[in-house]
Amino acid sequence: MDRFLTHVIDLCVLPGRLVGWLLLPLIAFVCAAVWAAQSGRNSFFTWDADLFLLGQGVTVNTLIDLQWHIFAILVLAGGSYAFRDDAHVSVDFVSANLSPRSRAVIQVMGDLLFVLPFCLIILWFGQKFAMTAFTSGEGSNYGGLQDRWFIKACVPIGFGLLGLAALARALQTILRLVRGTLPESEHLT
Repeated sequence: MDRFLTHVIDLCVLPGRLVGWLLLPLIAFVCAAVWAAQSGRNSFFTWDADLFLLGQGVTVNTLIDLQWHIFAILVLAGGSYAFRDDAHVSVDFVSANLSPRSRAVIQVMGDLLFVLPFCLIILWFGQKFAMTAFTSGEGSNYGGLQDRWFIKACVPIGFGLLGLAALARALQTILRLVRGTLPESEHLT
């Protein structure tokens, strides 16, 4: 069961590992937008049919929207990654001098009483937020990206992954507490 929960956490982290490569196009879009602004260019490409996200062309506003879309995806998918690796903000100063068992209990309580409920709330309202954008056909009215539902759908997906990782980590820690197999190191996972 412990290995299964480790695999669940690793699967929650996989999107974060994959979207990390979006940092390269993010840098390219920033540079292209700066160049376009300096050269006075607004439109790069246009076409007749609507394309997913892009609408009928690529403008400076498209590049700017792509920047915040990519940044949002990096943060939302990276949340589970940071959670798994304990690279997130935490209150370790409270439990620094406690035994591994006490730290594990605090971690389980934090995961089940704070992280998981918060993720469930965001998941609940986030899916409604994305569905409203989808059904209304929400898009940019200033020449930026269309299909805003796509980026809004990333919010519940990201928090869903984080919630699943928190639940798996809590169950894994409970199993280790019951079995008495907690690691002696500073980090419990």
